[in-house]
Amino acid sequence: MDLKKEGRASKTYVYISCLVMIGAFVVVCMISFFSEFGKHPDEFDVRACMDWCMSRWIWPDMRQMGLGLGDTYSGYGYTKVCNYTPYFLIFSKISYVFKQFMENLPYYRMPNLLLMAFLIVYIIRKIRDNNWLMLGFGICVQAWYIFAYVTADAEDFLLAFISIAMLADKDSFLWRTLCVVEPNGRTDAEDKHPVRIFDRRVVFGCIILGIMYGLMLLGKPYYFATLFLTFIILLFHLIKSEVNNQKALLGRYILIAGVAFSILAGRALLDLHYYGFDKAQAEAQMSEKYSDYDKNPTTPIEEQTPTYHMASKGYALSDLFDYEPNWFALSYKSFVAASIYYDGHMLFFTVIGLLYIAIYVWLGIYLCRHGDVPVFVFCTVLNIGSVVASIFNSYLIDCQPQGRYLLPILLATCYLGSRATELWERKAFRIVVLAASCISLLFFGLVETRTFIDLGYVRNLLSV
Repeated sequence: MDLKKEGRASKTYVYISCLVMIGAFVVVCMISFFSEFGKHPDEFDVRACMDWCMSRWIWPDMRQMGLGLGDTYSGYGYTKVCNYTPYFLIFSKISYVFKQFMENLPYYRMPNLLLMAFLIVYIIRKIRDNNWLMLGFGICVQAWYIFAYVTADAEDFLLAFISIAMLADKDSFLWRTLCVVEPNGRTDAEDKHPVRIFDRRVVFGCIILGIMYGLMLLGKPYYFATLFLTFIILLFHLIKSEVNNQKALLGRYILIAGVAFSILAGRALLDLHYYGFDKAQAEAQMSEKYSDYDKNPTTPIEEQTPTYHMASKGYALSDLFDYEPNWFALSYKSFVAASIYYDGHMLFFTVIGLLYIAIYVWLGIYLCRHGDVPVFVFCTVLNIGSVVASIFNSYLIDCQPQGRYLLPILLATCYLGSRATELWERKAFRIVVLAASCISLLFFGLVETRTFIDLGYVRNLLSV
């Protein structure tokens, strides 16, 4: 009887989780279609980057003149087209297709909507057996919001999420690639004799994984935390493997890493071709030409924004918090919500924070009691490292307490959730996770849509 009740409770968790995911996608679509251009971070120059790349297939020299590349520069004096990410080169082609028939609708936001749709379908298909997936994408508004507008963060998050989901699921493509089944039906984990290092299936799998990790290496640096977590877990897997199988496993690791770093090296070689060893000089040259006055290196230092490149101006790290004493509060608010600009709604921020703490502490207690102390400690240190990295980003580059810089914390927590398998059988824990999901969705849909959607703009849009 208890088993039947447990089965019904588990089904309820799956149904509600799926509804939350679908609801989040509906809200993201509403914001994407009905929010005016420029309502979202950096959208003016990012849309220009998307438009510029529609007919191009290779990263340009940032000093290139005469082809409109200058229009893609932001007030910070650089263009995202020349970042390492291939996001604009790839997804601008999708934008181009939608631009042909969307007229006044935001064609430039469509690629990220498609990425979110893919992610939600993936979660819905897997959520029954992998309840922990909700910790990676189902309880945080900011993770949904980055798909509502045009930003390369969406691609980076999706790749990082998929990499963690595969790392946590022993039946995933990752583990099938690393664990070859021999003709006798035994796996390399069971066989005491050496297995083949490669076959065609393994080579194909390693190349695909290498491409994924290579694209992550080209992405935003704060997702390196996810790569580092993956590296450590796979390293321990290698160490604990049967001695006879370690050579085969190491060979696959090397192939995956070789493909990944080849992608990174190829991108670096392109810059080497353009700038030689003087890329910093080229960046300084463009910064002088395109930066706003208060960020331009030629502007007298006393007239520059003090929180821009604070370290190079001689400020101490502590000065960052003198200029922005609410740095931690703003980072937290923009992590659990879509923006830092909220004066009220303290009930939401308090409740969701308490739910997050309850989930994390509950996971920690469970894992520590079941012999997973090293994994919990490592992930916790990694999460603290994400916060520290965000602080140094504000100190070294620009004071931006952005919640999206902290999204790798979700992914590390998701991995912890995958290790706490029996914890998901407890109804109380599932209720806490669902509460965090539902409250986040309600705030996102009922409060934040009013921030982004202008009904006057919608009426004008629909009347065209």
